[in-house]
Amino acid sequence: MKNRALFDTYAQDILGHELFLEGKNVFSHGSVTIHDHSIAVAELSFSMIENSRTIDKRCVVRAALLHDFFLYEWHVPGMRYILHGWAHPVIAARKAREIFHISPKEYACIKTHMWPWTLFHIPLSREGWIISLADKIIAMKETLWCRGKRHTLQDSPAFVAESTKEKTVAPLGM
Repeated sequence: MKNRALFDTYAQDILGHELFLEGKNVFSHGSVTIHDHSIAVAELSFSMIENSRTIDKRCVVRAALLHDFFLYEWHVPGMRYILHGWAHPVIAARKAREIFHISPKEYACIKTHMWPWTLFHIPLSREGWIISLADKIIAMKETLWCRGKRHTLQDSPAFVAESTKEKTVAPLGM
């Protein structure tokens, strides 16, 4: 990335926000946190369009930073784990709009970043396509070559608590 100062100008209010910083405590892929994943996606997205004169760089940086701004632990057994891939883009877009007052284009980029997983939420702007592509590149890198111990469903505190509960067996006929 050649123009770090421009990136930082667009990102500073998000990077220092207490809710964005909470992403340091939630895992995304492998041992990578949502905080680190979001920054990596934003940096890659920005480096891909840095020399463009027609792509909205501010939109790309901000939407990429907030694309996973859903603020919950999703590595828990049950419906949240199963539906996370489909639900989190809309949840992240709504929370980003509420907290950071993002533009309609930034909202659309966040909402569509999981395409084609979310069949009907197709990116309609170049900015949206860039973020979606960068997210997939970074996610693949983190999943296949993650640093340190892999975070899995079995490592989740909720899963461990559930699996260590004393199991009682009901007598037959009840």
